[in-house]
Amino acid sequence: MNGSDADGGSGGGGAADAGVDEEPNALEDAPRVGEPVVESAVAEAAAATPTAAGATLEGLDRATRLDRVSSVLVAVGPGPHSGATVDVARAVADATDAWLELFHVVPTDAALADASEPGTGDPDDYGATGERLLDAARDRLGGFDRVDRWLVEDRSAAGAIVEQSPYYDLVVVGAPTTGTVGRFVFGSTTDTVIDDAEVPVVVVEADGETALDAA
Repeated sequence: MNGSDADGGSGGGGAADAGVDEEPNALEDAPRVGEPVVESAVAEAAAATPTAAGATLEGLDRATRLDRVSSVLVAVGPGPHSGATVDVARAVADATDAWLELFHVVPTDAALADASEPGTGDPDDYGATGERLLDAARDRLGGFDRVDRWLVEDRSAAGAIVEQSPYYDLVVVGAPTTGTVGRFVFGSTTDTVIDDAEVPVVVVEADGETALDAA
């Protein structure tokens, strides 16, 4: 694209007429760089995903480029919207040829100690549960192969997602849920991510229960 721009601007005065005659056709055939795709891709993904009741796009003005989505951070958790979240993320990736990062946050010991309703199980169980959730999310993607997975330990799920957000074009999260672990992964985290992420955020609401199997 840069090369064709350079060629188009290199003509001298004597060749100007020929350049003007040829350039309109060349521009019509070239890709329309800058044509917005983010909003339409999310809308189409939501409409094409039967497990989703809706997908809300927040912070569109934070997109560095509206004409592409090359990478998507997908927050994976145990909530009732988690399966639909993965489904919508895949639909967006299918529409834009994006790469997906399945991302699960495990609470640190400090986070558990500060929780108003601390968990009763071994903290190691959170890691094992996270791996099962990531397995379930990966399985849900079926033959989709542009995907990585990442289990990270952090004091705040919201903080971990926000910290990683600049490295992606889009973040996809589930709608807020209740429950101790659900709140850590998605509850108030969703609002914080919407407010603080450096890229647009898609909030997915499931049409019924679509929790990933963590058994």
